[in-house]
Amino acid sequence: MQNTDLVSILKESWQLTRQGLQPILGACLIAFAVLAVITMAGLNLVASFWDLDLSDPDALMDAMGPVQLFLLAAMAPFEAGLAYLGWRRATGQHGNINMMFNAWALAAPLVLIALVSSVLANLGMLLIFPGIYLMAVLSQANLYYLFYRGSPMKAMFESAKVVHRHILVVLPFYLFMVVLIAFSALPMGVGLVLTLPFYFYGKGVLFRELFPELTPKPEQDTDADDKGSEQPPMSGGNQPGSFEA
Repeated sequence: MQNTDLVSILKESWQLTRQGLQPILGACLIAFAVLAVITMAGLNLVASFWDLDLSDPDALMDAMGPVQLFLLAAMAPFEAGLAYLGWRRATGQHGNINMMFNAWALAAPLVLIALVSSVLANLGMLLIFPGIYLMAVLSQANLYYLFYRGSPMKAMFESAKVVHRHILVVLPFYLFMVVLIAFSALPMGVGLVLTLPFYFYGKGVLFRELFPELTPKPEQDTDADDKGSEQPPMSGGNQPGSFEA
């Protein structure tokens, strides 16, 4: 990481938020709508399969168990796509809502990363701090995988090594964001209009500082924009920066 502290990352993230909530806000709304549909469909499917009455709070809780797995799987590509949009803004590149969906081409490995990260973090939460630490060091694995591909487990390990070296910046960043988003959701979720873009811009700035080698040179981005953003050159292989939507 370059010589950047937490305050500088938050300041730049807020500046990006003030410059424009889009495309992050629109992408978040679409993701939430899709997840809401999945939740309702999943609850009805589980209820019909197990013959549950969803008007009963206990039955609703029972039905939510398997539905949470579906939500975790569906959220993984969305979260990676949103983080990618944040990174593009943080590196001065053009971005649009459609780019979020390009991460779905890598849905299977992204879901695997999310599942393994969740299991490890939940196991670590038995002792509290190890769980928080694991959530922090694995937080960049999905976005890292978009660029380097290869094995999901290797992406988790390689990104965790980098994050570990800067844990004193990364961990406070996520703790601050969790508290901020939680409080912003209290007044009917109105505050999320600002805090969600702020979070994903912040994650993009943080990723840029952790992996500066992925930041394209200005002429590279100009050439990409001239070719148009409709066709994402998502090449295979393990070359850094190969994911571009």
